[in-house]
Amino acid sequence: MHKRFMIALICTLASFAWILPLQAQEEESDGAADMVLITPKDGQGAALEAAIRDYHLWVADKEGHFEYSWYAIESGPNTGKYIARSGDHNWEDFDAEFEWQDEAAEKFAADVMPLIAHVQRKVTVEIRELANWPESFAGYTHYQVEYWHIENGQYGKWRQGTEQIHSMLAEGGYTGHYGFFSTVSGGKGNEVALVQPMKGYADFTESDPSFFKIVSEALGGPEAFAEFMADWGSTFHIGHSMLVRYLPEASDYGNDE
Repeated sequence: MHKRFMIALICTLASFAWILPLQAQEEESDGAADMVLITPKDGQGAALEAAIRDYHLWVADKEGHFEYSWYAIESGPNTGKYIARSGDHNWEDFDAEFEWQDEAAEKFAADVMPLIAHVQRKVTVEIRELANWPESFAGYTHYQVEYWHIENGQYGKWRQGTEQIHSMLAEGGYTGHYGFFSTVSGGKGNEVALVQPMKGYADFTESDPSFFKIVSEALGGPEAFAEFMADWGSTFHIGHSMLVRYLPEASDYGNDE
């Protein structure tokens, strides 16, 4: 959804952007993403999922359309709402214009918007240097998302400490997967998100070797670990977290048909 359609969507959706990685990444890009937090009208969740799938199939053959993955929020203050995210974009993608956009905006307003109560939008960018994604997202059904807010003037120190931890985990054979995303617009001040892909609730169990074991051994023991974590931890505070579930049918553009 590019410029005119984005404007129409924002006016009708009032949109919000999020953090989740693509189910399958394309070629290298700026890593920009558009995300929308969507509140369905009471009792209209299933109807909204069906309507958005029909809309996706309609727009699928239009040049330059954005493809949005949909997620259901299963925990936290937004439980029962949805996330729609289109990621891995170049910044100029948001400025492109196409002749079909006005028709698409009208169709979206007629078929989808009557099922939506409220939306909020964010724009994010992936911090690729701090990512440890799986080779394939096949089989990953959930994402645990935790928002961090960097204290004023502390981004450099936070980044240095996070890069150090990232290196220690890589060298120590950490089996968990994660990535960080920075909010460019629409967040609450110096906001980054830690995202962890999961194949189900069983992935809440501790990795082996654990985060504590790898990092404490790399730093020289539990006391050094505690000192490092206290110092690094002072650079940010943790906001809310949530678990979201990927919705393949609502995300379908007919690519597998």
